[in-house]
Amino acid sequence: MMRAAGPFCYLHCATINEQHETEHKQMKVPKILMAGLLALSTAAIVNAQTTIRITGSTAFRAGTMQAIGDILQPGYTVGYSGSSLPGASQAIFTGTTYATNGGIGVIIKCSWSGSVGGVLTVSQHIPVTTWLVNSTPAGGSAPANYDPPTVPDVCMSDVFQASTPFPTPKLTDQIVGIVPFKWVRNNGSVSTLANMTPQLAISLYTGTGRLPLALFNGNNSDEGTNVFALGRNADSGTRLTAFAETGVGVLNNVHQYYPLNGATIIKSGGTLIVTGQELVPQNDIVNGITYPAGDSGYNSGGDLAAAMKSTGSFAAVGGYYVTYLGLPDAYTAENGGATDMTYNGVAYSPAAVEEGQYTFWGYEHLDYLSTYGGNGKTVADALAAKILNQDAAVIPSGSVAPGILLGSMNVQRFTDGGPISNLY
Repeated sequence: MMRAAGPFCYLHCATINEQHETEHKQMKVPKILMAGLLALSTAAIVNAQTTIRITGSTAFRAGTMQAIGDILQPGYTVGYSGSSLPGASQAIFTGTTYATNGGIGVIIKCSWSGSVGGVLTVSQHIPVTTWLVNSTPAGGSAPANYDPPTVPDVCMSDVFQASTPFPTPKLTDQIVGIVPFKWVRNNGSVSTLANMTPQLAISLYTGTGRLPLALFNGNNSDEGTNVFALGRNADSGTRLTAFAETGVGVLNNVHQYYPLNGATIIKSGGTLIVTGQELVPQNDIVNGITYPAGDSGYNSGGDLAAAMKSTGSFAAVGGYYVTYLGLPDAYTAENGGATDMTYNGVAYSPAAVEEGQYTFWGYEHLDYLSTYGGNGKTVADALAAKILNQDAAVIPSGSVAPGILLGSMNVQRFTDGGPISNLY
């Protein structure tokens, strides 16, 4: 893949402006967008089960799976990998949609890899290998038994398709909510590592992946202490949004680290002492592309959140870690001792996003091929409507609201990381 230099807007404006000429008009008033995008299909009630496979955004997986449960009648079952549904990488729901959504018997399988990966696999018709089998028992910690590789039907994405390396064939796109992100410092770091700015992000990520702490806090006594960059791989919409928002550039080479405990990369599976670190190795392969050393990263927001919970002898690395996370993963990291940072001096809050002061956010999309139809499309559209009207801002059990209702916004933007303008 060719990698161009320069900020996001210089790389993508022409393509995105072309794609969003109509969307620009629609997005001036979110209620018009709602009405235009979410007219639901009608379908006869059928007895046979329809299997729907959904992939994409890990940052929004908690909200999507909350909405799946909300479109199903009581008595449905759900099995999932891991200890909590909001943080699960895979899940399987079996039940029947409400009559208002077609009364359709469904098996809905989720496998979350990242927004860009979701757009790739749906648009390019590429099979995913991690769909849980139908016999997966209800509850958590599902055994890793998977179906044969199968192409997903639907993807959730934190970014516009035009922002990804896979802009065609053009997917049917429904904007269903707002997905905010946070900059987070790791457990055990100092309170003076408090704020991220675009200038700091550009210097940190496009440089060597490290900066003196003194650049963050102005204390000359911290010139010998480092701040290191952690982050996601190229499948991630969280990464794309972070690099578009800050001007790092979504196609620029970056440098990100893995913290180590001995020879083990610290990720999900418990809190471990940091005894060393390494640049993400060159042999990390994403979507068939081998990325240079440092240019890849964690393939899951959950694994990255777990790394941010690690604590111990930071003398081994001579500094601390910062990264970018979606709200549920930031919540997980914070429960383990990590701490929010402000962005451009503004703390995250729904009101700060809605009024335009906090700009580290994107639109959440539900996408499928234009040829997708039948019961599957009926259920996908019902899911989009449920997220749009309710579940973008609902707090799933054991987690935090993944986003903000589109109808609550008093500001808008027309590209990922683009300028904010008012809706009033």
